[in-house]
Amino acid sequence: MCKNKIKFNKNLYRKFNQLIISHIKTGPVVFLILSAFVSCSVLDDDCICSTEFRYCIVTVVDSLGIPADSLIVTIKDIDGDELDVQQDQYFTDEGKYTVLNDSFTHIMCACGTQQKIYFSATDGIRTANGEFMFNTDRCRCHINKVSGPDTLVLR
Repeated sequence: MCKNKIKFNKNLYRKFNQLIISHIKTGPVVFLILSAFVSCSVLDDDCICSTEFRYCIVTVVDSLGIPADSLIVTIKDIDGDELDVQQDQYFTDEGKYTVLNDSFTHIMCACGTQQKIYFSATDGIRTANGEFMFNTDRCRCHINKVSGPDTLVLR
């Protein structure tokens, strides 16, 4: 029967422990530095937005096809939260109302998922309702109308 004796080297053991401890201390620092570089490249993603400001407009007409002006507009997201979309009548024709504009890209997912928006306009007696689908580009620069009517009729 053979008995091998393994000689224990205390100096080698200490150096090994110091090496492990130094990696434990520097490991998180290295990880944080690397994750900062990765996250910066993902967040920036080489996005450059144009100065173009997009908005989606719907025309609201009465039953005779005459544009309806001075309506009270309500715009809500899928959760029922009201969106404060400014109705700038000074640059649109009569009967034209803004459904959504680039001010609302932040509520969209840059992954391409569509966001449902509900539009309602009323004169106090009659109402016109429409459902629209929007998404945004990967950089969240601009809204894109995916579906929805161009004209709504007061009923």
